[in-house]
Amino acid sequence: MALDREIVIRVCAQLTKYLLEKFSENVNISISRGQKYEVKIESRVSLSEEELNLLKNYLSVQPQEIGYYYLPLVGEYGSEEDLTVIAMLLEALRIDYDETNQKLELYFRVR
Repeated sequence: MALDREIVIRVCAQLTKYLLEKFSENVNISISRGQKYEVKIESRVSLSEEELNLLKNYLSVQPQEIGYYYLPLVGEYGSEEDLTVIAMLLEALRIDYDETNQKLELYFRVR
């Protein structure tokens, strides 16, 4: 479970950094733990369609073995591309964006 906590910390830190760089407001992070950690991040942020698609691409779920190998190499607050490495460790991901209200909702569950 300690490694799962580290993954949650890293993903939340990276996503918070990303959102703050996009001048987001009202960032809320909710973390629950059952058998696996589940995280929901909500924020008001203005994203273009291109930015939203890029974020979705960065966070596409990929094989986890590579993610465990590279996790120690990811900086504490690295670049947007580091989201790709961290996303390899996620089991589920959902991104909802309401363009009218500029509300972004990110949900993920650790593998």
